[in-house]
Amino acid sequence: MFVVFLAVALMFIFVATKNRIVGCIGWILFGVYWLTEIPNYLAIMDYFNTTIMILAFVLFTMIGLTILKTKNLNVFLDVTAFSALSALFYFPFAVDPWLKRGIISVVADQTVALGNMLGFKIEKLSFNKIALNGKYVEIILACTGIESMALFAGATLGVKADLKRRLKAFMISVPVIYVLNLFRNVFVVVAYGNEWFGEDSFYIAHHVICKILATIALVLISLGVFRFLPELADLIYNLKEELGEVWKHDRKDGT
Repeated sequence: MFVVFLAVALMFIFVATKNRIVGCIGWILFGVYWLTEIPNYLAIMDYFNTTIMILAFVLFTMIGLTILKTKNLNVFLDVTAFSALSALFYFPFAVDPWLKRGIISVVADQTVALGNMLGFKIEKLSFNKIALNGKYVEIILACTGIESMALFAGATLGVKADLKRRLKAFMISVPVIYVLNLFRNVFVVVAYGNEWFGEDSFYIAHHVICKILATIALVLISLGVFRFLPELADLIYNLKEELGEVWKHDRKDGT
C-alpha cells in the first residue's frame, strides 16, 4: 500500500506545483499499484478485472509519460485532481481494517435484508459470510461497490462546475451504484444457493452475468452524469485527444 499512498501524494503535489516530473512519477506509480492487484483477481479466476488492471496500468503509465510532453498541462492537472480525490475516497477502506470490516459487515447485513424482503431465506453466518441452502458467499471489499462509488465520487465532486450540478451528478451515481450492488449480491447468492446455472452457478452469476450487467449500468450512469456535468465529458474527451495528439506527434518525430 505504500506505493499507492506515495502515488496519490505525488499526484496532489503535482496539482499544487505543476511539476511535470512529480506528475509523471505519481501516475506511473499509480499504474504499478493496479498491477499488484492482478494476483488477487487471478486467484478467484476473475479474468475480467484482471484485464481491467492491465489496461489501467497501460493508461496510467501513458498519462504519466504524456505529462512530460504535453503543451496542454491543464487537462492533466484537472484529471489528476479528481483521480487523486477518488483515491482518497477508496483507499482508507482498503487499508484500515476497522473501516474495511465495517463496510463489509454493513453490506452483508443489507444484502441479507434485501434478499429476505424479496422472499429468499438468506442468512448471515459471520460479518462477511452469507448463505442460502447451505452454500455461502464471502463478501469482500470489492463486493461493496466502493471502487466504483469512489471513482464517481471523485469525478463528480472534483470536476470544475457549480456545486448544485455536482451534487445532482453525485446523487444519480454513487447512491445508485450502492443500491444496484446490493441487488447484484443478492442475485449471486440466490443463483449460487439455488444452483440456477448448475455446478458453475457462482462463476456464471458472478463472473459473467454480473460483469456484463455492471458494465452496462456504469455506462448508463456515466451518460446520466455527463448530462449534469458536461464539463466532465469535455475533460475526458480532451484527455483522449491530448493523449492521441502527443503520441501521434511523437511517432512522426520518431520517423
